[in-house]
This record gives sequence, structure tokens and C-alpha cells, in this order.
Amino acid sequence: MRSMVGGALLLAVVASTACKTMRSVALDQVNTIGPERAWITGNDQSVVLMYEPKIVRDTLVGYVGRYKERMPSGMVNQVRVQTPAPTRTALLVGGITVGFGAFLVLVAGSGQSAVIVSIAGPPGDCEQDPDQAICTGVPDPPGGPR
Repeated sequence: MRSMVGGALLLAVVASTACKTMRSVALDQVNTIGPERAWITGNDQSVVLMYEPKIVRDTLVGYVGRYKERMPSGMVNQVRVQTPAPTRTALLVGGITVGFGAFLVLVAGSGQSAVIVSIAGPPGDCEQDPDQAICTGVPDPPGGPR
């Protein structure tokens, strides 16, 4: 049971760190946000993945592959960055929690369980020997069974 709870919590943590969304930002917001990477759409509609993008004067500077590249702001049509999505993360964690809780209720059941202990042996012994105390409800005499 403990490993199931631990697994569910681990899944929730991993899933919550993966909840991100893409959003367009203005060129002057790049330094403020400080993204690890940005998808740059040029005026010719080409898309370039740039790592460690920064604005230096009126030029976007960053790494494309292994090489440091510079793009004048006039050549940049759109900048998209990956940002956290806290609302989606909360919904995902809540959904996982509700699903796990429903699973536990389903597995545990909602009715009471009855445990039947048979002293006489396996079921069907009353048919073979109906004089047993377990079958008649009368206790055996002190000297043993009748």
C-alpha cells in the first residue's frame, strides 16, 4: 500500500514539473523572462531554436546549435518561450488525486466483509456428518463428539 502511495506521489511530482505552455513574448521581454531557450520566427517564416537568448541593443543574441548567432530585431517576426502553466499543473495533480482516491475506494469496496471461520473443516462437512457441533449449534459433550 505504501509503495502505491509513493508511486502516485512520484507520478504527481514528475507530471507537475512537466506542465509547461508556449507563449509569445515581445522582444523586449526576453531579458526580463530569461528563458533557457526560445523559438524565433523570422520574417521569412523560418523557425530557429535559440538557446540562452538575450537582447543586446537592438539585436537578439544566442546559441543556435553550437554557434553564437545574432539576429537584428528587424528580422524577428515572433519570439515564443516555454513558461510554467500552474493552472494546468494544479488540475493535473487534482485529477490524479481524485483518480487515485476512486481507485482505492473501488479496490477496498464499500460493503462490509464477513469472515466465516469453520472449526469442523471445509464447507460440506455438515452434509457428510450432520451431528457435528458446528452443524447443530449444540456444543460437544466433555468426552468428545457423540
